[in-house]
Amino acid sequence: MRLTATASLLALTLAVAGCGSHDGGGDPVKRVDPASLEVKDEAAAEPDAILRVDEVVLRNPDLSTLARAIKAADLGAALAADKPMTVFAPDNGAFDKLGVDALAELLLPENKARLAAVLNYHVIPGRLTVADLRKQIGDKGGSIELITLQGEKLNASIELDQVRLADASGDVGSLHQTDLAASNGMVHVIDQVLSPQE
Repeated sequence: MRLTATASLLALTLAVAGCGSHDGGGDPVKRVDPASLEVKDEAAAEPDAILRVDEVVLRNPDLSTLARAIKAADLGAALAADKPMTVFAPDNGAFDKLGVDALAELLLPENKARLAAVLNYHVIPGRLTVADLRKQIGDKGGSIELITLQGEKLNASIELDQVRLADASGDVGSLHQTDLAASNGMVHVIDQVLSPQE
């Protein structure tokens, strides 16, 4: 009786061992190389490729009106360029302050040049973080002038611990979503549409 039980146990052990080294068809089972698992883990953890400035705007729901304006002004290619830039991006609420009629007029095809001028007034060459802006403002005694791609200047200062930008007519906006990094620059969201001199 004991001999029969021992023989059965031996047969079961051999069957289990066989399953560990062969599949159902009798071919050897492929082994997983631990090194390959580590490589896969690194690849999975690798971040997505960083977006360009135009893509940062397009993917931010708070900037959907700005995205429409960029398309209407045909500035998408300029914002996708490799030259580093900093964009002060008016949010949807900033465009709402203009009023429905004024915004609709600005987006008309015949006003394309004017719209492009307004948008370029929100872009400066070079890649500046908020920390860079704060340092420059502090080093210059509380305010600095930024030359925009449109050609005119913005005044930057700090008030109530917020970086604020003022246009030629004195309208002021505050940065509230900052350091949205792009492969070709930096985007800071502002709560005001700034206007160059007419």
